[in-house]
Amino acid sequence: MFVYSFKASKKQIVSMILCAVMLIAVLVVAIFCSTGNASAQTYQPVKGNNENDRVAFLTGLGYEIDTSAPTVREILIPDEFDEVFENYNKVQQQADMDLKPYRGKRVKCWSYRVLNIPEQGEVLANLFVYKGKIIGGDISSTALDGFMHGLVKYNYSQITKTTQISSTTASTTSSTKPAS
Repeated sequence: MFVYSFKASKKQIVSMILCAVMLIAVLVVAIFCSTGNASAQTYQPVKGNNENDRVAFLTGLGYEIDTSAPTVREILIPDEFDEVFENYNKVQQQADMDLKPYRGKRVKCWSYRVLNIPEQGEVLANLFVYKGKIIGGDISSTALDGFMHGLVKYNYSQITKTTQISSTTASTTSSTKPAS
């Protein structure tokens, strides 16, 4: 058996107690700060391995879907994102999704016609499904001056605003082209 003893002054004892209290305070602050940010919503992939799951996901966001003829294709998410794919991933991030963890993976893209977006031409809902989970996608118009946004709740005013911005940008771009 070992016995260890030491002699400490009152000043040393007070400073050790103060250090212990400070350490406990730092740990408490760190724990509460990390759980305080947990309230920020981050997307957790949801089931998408069958027709009912995919349609339920889209109707839960407020979109009316034509389920009679969905199309499916396989897409390879590139290992390295070029500028176009980086911009597309920004669209995903606006909906709290991110395709970066799926780089180099083959995913299925299910496309459905959206029926409840008026005056926008043909509108498609595209869902990316990986291992039976919806990991991303978009809502987009196939019109030349159409729109695209992430998988967010249906908001007609947002789509109208997006379309107006796209139309304004298109007219500005066409008016600034030099004559040939």
